[in-house]
Amino acid sequence: MSIEHWRLEPKKRLLFSIEVSAKLIEAGYRIYKLKGQSLETLRNAGFPFWTAWHKDYPVFETLPSRLSEVAINPDQLFLPDSNNKTLKQQVLMVEQFSRGLNLEEVEAVLGEAPDYEELVFTATEERLFGEKYDFCYTRTKTPVSKSRSVGVGGLDAKRGLGVRHFDLGRGFKSLFAAPLLVPRLNLNQNDRSAQTPILARGEPKIDH
Repeated sequence: MSIEHWRLEPKKRLLFSIEVSAKLIEAGYRIYKLKGQSLETLRNAGFPFWTAWHKDYPVFETLPSRLSEVAINPDQLFLPDSNNKTLKQQVLMVEQFSRGLNLEEVEAVLGEAPDYEELVFTATEERLFGEKYDFCYTRTKTPVSKSRSVGVGGLDAKRGLGVRHFDLGRGFKSLFAAPLLVPRLNLNQNDRSAQTPILARGEPKIDH
């Protein structure tokens, strides 16, 4: 399965304008640049993951993050009351949050698994999804089957990051929506979420 259509060429890397960056920083956001890292490249670089089920899914492990700047507010990483919701409900909450930003050049998205994986090991000073966040997870839009999608979180100081998968149609107490603010794509640019492949047939084994 080819995933090259997910990659934006370096010349097309998405960046916030200087004006937008200033507004985001003033509002408490921190901006990070994602560089197309995958779970595999991060692990090979020495960043630890305590889950193992994904080693049987090489397509998933090599999915790259977006080539883009992203912004998060580390003091408000999760949308309030976004746990105990289905994926569909969480996506709608992120879309509503995006409309409330009132920034034409910015949109909020629920990211793909590699976006959050790289972000955790880029924003190391924040220890995202660690003790400060009660080791909770964000749902992602990356599926591993027709009924399950990936959640990223549970950052342990010694064991590393957790990458699990959850039923699309169920909500979970520790599974929230953590929106990423990204430069708004033009309509003719790649819509990564629409092109996300189903990575496996059947149900992968649960790895707690």
